[in-house]
Amino acid sequence: MLHRAQFILLCAALLGNMSIKEASAESRIVKSTVYHEWYDGRPDYCGGIYRDNKVSAAHPWLPCGTRVNVQYKGRSLIVPITDRCECDSIDLSYRAAKILGVPVDGIARVHIHY
Repeated sequence: MLHRAQFILLCAALLGNMSIKEASAESRIVKSTVYHEWYDGRPDYCGGIYRDNKVSAAHPWLPCGTRVNVQYKGRSLIVPITDRCECDSIDLSYRAAKILGVPVDGIARVHIHY
């Protein structure tokens, strides 16, 4: 599976653009929620098993395996996307939320880079 940057480079090459540059990363401020403990041990969208004690996240459209840099109040963490959510935000695992200091029982605004 191609990541977004690889796809852009491939398209540029196919279109004959010989001055290929690395695609720039995108950045957004989004709402962040935390998985409910009920999901622990259940299958995720990408074929794995969700675990509260692992660093992971769900996102509505980023591809499985995308590594997202999540920042909250001066803390930063690289989080892999392993699931889908029906939200317009990022849904962090319990462990990722605790490391970042995101409230586990509410909503926070985080900065994501992907």
